[in-house]
Amino acid sequence: MDVYVVYLFVATATPLFLWHDHRKLALWQIPFIAVMWLYVGLYVMGDLNPLAHLIFNIVFVANVVFAHVAAFKIYAIPFIRRERERRRLYRESK
Repeated sequence: MDVYVVYLFVATATPLFLWHDHRKLALWQIPFIAVMWLYVGLYVMGDLNPLAHLIFNIVFVANVVFAHVAAFKIYAIPFIRRERERRRLYRESK
């Protein structure tokens, strides 16, 4: 649970960093974060049944996948485009 809580704090701050350049991604992540905080509350109170644990894990994995897709979109795709453009310019200059 410790790793989950640390991840939850990082995930909670992520929309703040995305807000300026990628508002749609930030808005899409907010419901995942809200559900994750809800489940932390239920976990602390001891009100989780097996179905709630399953949903808890599904939401957590969905948020991790979402974060990786968003990171790829934000960082990797622009990098790949820059590299392709750089290579294209290099080939044209020969």
